[in-house]
Amino acid sequence: MGRRAERPMLWMLLVIISVQVLSLGMMPALSASEVRVFEDPSATSNAILYIVLVLIFTGFLLLATRLGWGWLVSGTVQLCLFLSVFYVLGVYLPWVLAFSISLALMLAMVYYPEWYVVDLLGILVSAGVSVLFGLSMETLPVVVLLAILAVYDAISVYKTKHMVTLAESVINIRAPLLFVIPKSRSYSFRGRGADRREAYFLGLGDAIMPSVLVVSANWSLPAGHEIFGVALPAIGAMLGTYMGFMFLATTSGEKPQAGLPFLNGGAVIGFLAGCMLSGVRPF
Repeated sequence: MGRRAERPMLWMLLVIISVQVLSLGMMPALSASEVRVFEDPSATSNAILYIVLVLIFTGFLLLATRLGWGWLVSGTVQLCLFLSVFYVLGVYLPWVLAFSISLALMLAMVYYPEWYVVDLLGILVSAGVSVLFGLSMETLPVVVLLAILAVYDAISVYKTKHMVTLAESVINIRAPLLFVIPKSRSYSFRGRGADRREAYFLGLGDAIMPSVLVVSANWSLPAGHEIFGVALPAIGAMLGTYMGFMFLATTSGEKPQAGLPFLNGGAVIGFLAGCMLSGVRPF
């Protein structure tokens, strides 16, 4: 990999690190809110329900883009992101201020969708969603979920290719479901959009899913060894994610790649290694 390609890859890794660190920072306050997605965090069926929700949402986006309803896709995504940001900020701020900031971010996304606006919003949303689902599932359902999603991502990118079609449509309508990492300082997402010769793209899910395991490992396992207040299994999941990303970065940058097999796989392996080192039984 040449030096020109190394710098964007380092920035992409920094985005993933930022999501995970921010997730851990948000965890205590969001945990106190007692808002959970699933009633029983230990139920393995939570993973299946999550997959069903992903398939329904993906099917809706594919159908809408095929019908040429880009406005519906964009509006739905922006509404979901607005609610996510509002939920996260509402834990820390009065609801009026949280609503105002969330609305301002959405308006910035609509009227000035530059890459750094997209990425800033993406980091905040990814961290909030990671904490929400990480606090809603114990480690066994999360590991099952990550394994299923890794297989699904590989099939949808390399076999059916419907995820590639969806990603291109999302980029073309500037829907904020991807991180945008420019290859040069002159790049403008508003102007050049989906030109893969000018930027790398990383789905929000690629940052969210390993982070869900990081959060889950940090609260649901018995107390063990900690570093700066973070449990060793969670640190292992973080380091494993970064190693998985390094392997992902060695693949061809000219073609779309499935990120979850690398990122989820690395997170699970690192998590299990952390459990062994701390003497904690994960399941």
